[in-house]
Amino acid sequence: MDAGLTEELIDFWDGIFGDGYQAERPAYAGDERDFNRDTFYLLEQGGRMVGSSHLTTAVGNPELSGLGEVATAPQCRGEGIASRLCRAARDDFLAAEGQALFLGTVNPVAARIYHRLGWRKMPGSTVWTLITSGESPESFLVDYFRASDEVGIESGSPAQRVPMIPLIVTPHDWWVLDANVELYSTRYIEQNSCMGLYPRYAKLVEQGAGAWFAARTRDGRLVGLASARPDGEGACQVDGFVHGRYGGAWADVMRAAIDWAGGHCWVRLCVEDEEKGAWLKDLSFVDGGPSEPFVMGDRTVEAVRLVAGV
Repeated sequence: MDAGLTEELIDFWDGIFGDGYQAERPAYAGDERDFNRDTFYLLEQGGRMVGSSHLTTAVGNPELSGLGEVATAPQCRGEGIASRLCRAARDDFLAAEGQALFLGTVNPVAARIYHRLGWRKMPGSTVWTLITSGESPESFLVDYFRASDEVGIESGSPAQRVPMIPLIVTPHDWWVLDANVELYSTRYIEQNSCMGLYPRYAKLVEQGAGAWFAARTRDGRLVGLASARPDGEGACQVDGFVHGRYGGAWADVMRAAIDWAGGHCWVRLCVEDEEKGAWLKDLSFVDGGPSEPFVMGDRTVEAVRLVAGV
């Protein structure tokens, strides 16, 4: 988009959702065109922006799309603008033969609109999914993550902006998926983000000179994530998770984060995640004493520190 329209949209969204869109300028300028196809649906009245929606489709995973920035100017609410713009995005998604279209909302009025248009709420989250096959979102996720072929590890990139959503909203046995980006399993803690998930990983690189890595099957399905974040004391906090059907890939994606940290790293482990702790010890991590507990909504869960044996 040209700079003028970008500034108008950022001002419009910041006024409705709060600050947070400044970091997306490079994407709006086209920096992600090799990774994602973005379509903006905008409505103006009297020369002023009054409504928007934003459809993002992963180039490498065209079966998956995400809908965000669904916004209506306060003075124009109740006029059907959101329904009109979301329907346009949905229809384009259907015409492209997509399989799953994700969005997030905590607004009950918006939720009713999405439900009428075909979206259904995912358990344990405020994420809604439109499944074109007509099956439930839960059934789609089971089929989508059926064990397939070999898994490779690659550096995290905007290619994972949409594919990480189904991976994260799938219920996982571990309580804490990635402490670096405050990701918790929807089996225990409600996930209140959808298109806002990717920026958490992107900020690791932009703000803290960290890194993150993706585990993908040969047919392109994202099945795991790991991250490394410098702690300011010469080491890195690392963490990661994989889908339960791809447990064999966890060590590989974690090693990518550990290697990036030069082996000088540690993990803040939730005491409930005994299996994860055992797997970390298989990677030569050792007990390092208590750590700051996890505060997950209204729950506080104890944590310990495991340190890599260098």
